[in-house]
Amino acid sequence: MLGGDPRAVPSATTPPRGPRPHPVPDPHTPVDMGPQHAQLASLIRSLATVSQEQDEAIAAAWYELRGSRRFAARGAVSDAASRHGRLDAQLEARQRAWSASTLRCRDAAADAALALVVRDLVGSVVSKDAYDQLTRPWARVMGPVHPDDAPAR
Repeated sequence: MLGGDPRAVPSATTPPRGPRPHPVPDPHTPVDMGPQHAQLASLIRSLATVSQEQDEAIAAAWYELRGSRRFAARGAVSDAASRHGRLDAQLEARQRAWSASTLRCRDAAADAALALVVRDLVGSVVSKDAYDQLTRPWARVMGPVHPDDAPAR
């Protein structure tokens, strides 16, 4: 190359630019996700059974309830998880829920997983409102994420 910068010409060994593939955790690998492990595993498995109509309804509810209250709820449940040594479990649960599907409802499932990790702390460390903000879009369509939860309104 005459007069040009040889660094500007890609070589045959230059890797392609763009997003790098990230490993997706296997949703079936046993990992302890805290006291609500069984309910979290059930939530993650249920993503495989979501119909197109359910997916649309969950996604619509998730978009309808977006905003500052959901943002604050995420912060509250993450803070509770961090203070009680469950942040790794919470991140694992959220990633597994989100990665278990390519449907639009996976964001709602991931939010429900965030909240479910600290469900036993609702009322003492986490407000019921924060928990409901994150589980409601999923629960409205698919039912409560925990057997002790009331039906979503």
